[in-house]
Amino acid sequence: MNKAGKHIQSGVTAAAGSSCNSASPTAALLGSPLAAADGTPGTGGNLGAGTNVFNSIMSFLPDNRPITSLHIVEDSDRCPKNFSAISRTYDQDADADLWRDYNILFGRQTTRYLCLSKSEGLPEYVVETLKVIAEKVPPPKEFSLLSRTADSDQKAWRKRQIAYKLSKRGSVTQAVTDIILCSKLKIAPDGFKLAGDINGILICYKTGAIPMRLPPPVPASASLASGAVCEAEQALNRLNLQGQRNSRGPLPQLPTENQDHDYEEIQAHYQINSPQRPAPPRPATGVGGRWKICR
Repeated sequence: MNKAGKHIQSGVTAAAGSSCNSASPTAALLGSPLAAADGTPGTGGNLGAGTNVFNSIMSFLPDNRPITSLHIVEDSDRCPKNFSAISRTYDQDADADLWRDYNILFGRQTTRYLCLSKSEGLPEYVVETLKVIAEKVPPPKEFSLLSRTADSDQKAWRKRQIAYKLSKRGSVTQAVTDIILCSKLKIAPDGFKLAGDINGILICYKTGAIPMRLPPPVPASASLASGAVCEAEQALNRLNLQGQRNSRGPLPQLPTENQDHDYEEIQAHYQINSPQRPAPPRPATGVGGRWKICR
């Protein structure tokens, strides 16, 4: 049984043992909402203990997100924000110091620890691959180096160093999802690739498919507005199509010569009658200050 399985089994046993009337291991893990409501022990055991066990189990589950940034630090407890240090080796649970040089004369130990993050770094960039090269060898094309410690601004490496390649998300399908350090193994464990060794410590990494990011959900108001716009567009399209169909119909026929044209033209025998009342008199005009009626 692996470490995760042993931890899950021990957590279930401990949580079940602490409950008064445990119905099942699942209830012991998750706790009982009724017990939390009235403050008395219920059939599901202690809710706090179940939550702690659940969090412990979640910490053992794999995180398949791609690594986005790397750092090297002198003190494993002083990693940058949102970075986690690899302080123990994978195979022997020993100190994962990459410097491995103990200065007995000065009574001081120099250490170097690798830190990784899955949220920091350049936006939309992921670590595609990495390799170990000599300290004074220039990195391969498109690879980056960690030359100084992030916490103390000291020289990062001794003899050998890690070079890593950043790639734009979307331009690659595989990226580095995990890095482990081995102090006894000579080859990479199953599922990992070997990048090289630094002062007797094997640097191994795992790659995985980059998960696709779903577009953000559309707000309800925006979706309603877009639906109204779509309906209006569809109505206009229907009107346009109907107008096009009507425009393609037959043209109206011209009337024949035998039909009457009273509504279009005046017949030849039609006579206009003169007005019955006399015309109004002409207006008077003033000449030299005198008014005169013109006839």
